[in-house]
Amino acid sequence: MLGLLYFGALLLYLLAAVLLAWLGTRLARRFGLAGWKGGLPIFLAVILLVFWDWLPMEIMFRYDCSNYAGFTQYKTLAQWKEENPGVAETLQPSKGVNSTREGNRERYVLNKRFAWDIIRTNHPLHIQEREERIVDRKTDEVLARYVDFNTDIPPIALGVKSPGAYKVWMMKRSCESSDRPKQIMFNGYQQSTQSLGSK
Repeated sequence: MLGLLYFGALLLYLLAAVLLAWLGTRLARRFGLAGWKGGLPIFLAVILLVFWDWLPMEIMFRYDCSNYAGFTQYKTLAQWKEENPGVAETLQPSKGVNSTREGNRERYVLNKRFAWDIIRTNHPLHIQEREERIVDRKTDEVLARYVDFNTDIPPIALGVKSPGAYKVWMMKRSCESSDRPKQIMFNGYQQSTQSLGSK
């Protein structure tokens, strides 16, 4: 229902833009100018008032996704075990994994050696970056990371009243398709580090 209201409001807005452009065309002709010289600038001004950031957001989102998003494994668990002989066997998964916050970083302690960090960063044009890392708590070394981007535009059903929330055409949930294979790869790595000693 809320989606129909949004659609109706956008349709009315577009109709108003066309009407104002038509009036601009008539006014231009009255002064002996070509009609488009009065109608086109008015139409563009009204449209760009709402849609000015759509194309720049699409360009930046696609650029960020193609250049920075994805799963990166810096070290396999087998390599980590070689560098830390006998340690993996002593690790036990943390009971009730709780999170702590420090600035834009949220940390979940997986066991005595590993933590799962989630870092959120806001970029211009409603773009948000989410970086997940598996970190060796003793050395602060990042073993694996997953980066994804989305926009801060909520789904219509949430009805959030924040600046730009009505711009549903700019809503992006992820760089990946619906099955999110790179996120699945990272999740598998994260679960493996959590349960090292319990195998």
